[in-house]
Amino acid sequence: MRRTLALTTAYLLTHLGYFSLLPVLPLLLERGAGAAGAGAALLCFTVSARAASVLISGRLERFPARGCMTGGLLLAAAAFTALAAGPPFPVLIVLLFAAGCGISVNGLTVRAYVAQAVPGSDDRHKLFTAVNLAVNVAASLGPVAGTFLVWAGRGDGLWLAVGGCYLLAAATTRLMMPAVPAARVEASTLRRRLSVVRGILRSPYARRLAAVTALGWFVYAQLFSALPLFLADITDRRAIAAYFTANAVAVILLQAPVSALVARRLKAGSSPLVMLRHGCLLLTLAFPLMAVVADLPWLVFLGVVVFSLGEALYVPLVDTAFADLAPESAYESFNARQIVTAAGESLGSFAGATGYLLLGDRLGHGAWFLAVGAAGTALLGLLALRGTALPPSASHAPAPKVAP
Repeated sequence: MRRTLALTTAYLLTHLGYFSLLPVLPLLLERGAGAAGAGAALLCFTVSARAASVLISGRLERFPARGCMTGGLLLAAAAFTALAAGPPFPVLIVLLFAAGCGISVNGLTVRAYVAQAVPGSDDRHKLFTAVNLAVNVAASLGPVAGTFLVWAGRGDGLWLAVGGCYLLAAATTRLMMPAVPAARVEASTLRRRLSVVRGILRSPYARRLAAVTALGWFVYAQLFSALPLFLADITDRRAIAAYFTANAVAVILLQAPVSALVARRLKAGSSPLVMLRHGCLLLTLAFPLMAVVADLPWLVFLGVVVFSLGEALYVPLVDTAFADLAPESAYESFNARQIVTAAGESLGSFAGATGYLLLGDRLGHGAWFLAVGAAGTALLGLLALRGTALPPSASHAPAPKVAP
């Protein structure tokens, strides 16, 4: 009970800060850095938040997970707080990179902590369910707070608030979380870990899975890169939070029935890759739908609902599909997932901010979303034509969704 309370409280705090910042981050960056600068800053932050821990994961195993979690949270808190001073662009890039590294280290070591401290799969599933509930609550509240502070001209206050959330999460982790020993005495080398990852991604099924996953996260990244800029152009900036809150609430409502449907399909022998393609297609089609109804901002909520349905289907299945790649090497499977996810989401963040600002000035607000929809649908069609192999493992037990 103490462990569950500590972990859910820490995740509620971190994601309250995270989701307060993410919907308005492109707006904050675009004001001072322009299209290319905003895209580069988002790319840097996303790469570090998703993949930084992969480079040092072997060394992190030598230290107790609770200490690594606390250290990552303190690093993120310090970086976000320093951003309130309005540093020049090169320093801003460094601070965003540092914040992303802290988030990445915390996310990886949380998973390691749960794997060590909670032996039973049922108990782990209950813990992850509680964590995901906290994340979705934060996702519904955070955008409201962030949008209000930016609308009130308190961008510096937003950075301080986000830093404060991460600082409180670090204190919660250190004071409330029961300690566990280090996972390993010796660190595995980066070369060895990457060699195992290359082996995992060598099969035709794994390559198709990696392609669909990278494409899905590229499209998903438009939610927090291009969409805030699009909404700022078509509606009152004070209303932006409503769209992100609607997304979080829709995912909460849709997740249970969608997960039940996925579980039945997996038990019936369906390939996770097929359903991943379906989820990716829903994510992809949501954006051109928003572009078509841009003149009626209230209809954009339809696109948000379609996106939320795709998110409820796609995001949990990524963990399930990668867990099936190498059940005997779960840690390396997770590293493979992180690398593919980081590639897709980082490129999507950069392209979303830069592409929207460049195309929007020339061809209208919906041009970038139409391009994303056309290209994404075409690529999914090509991947479907190449066929769908079954995963190496015969087991398709659904893995719990874990927040980033």
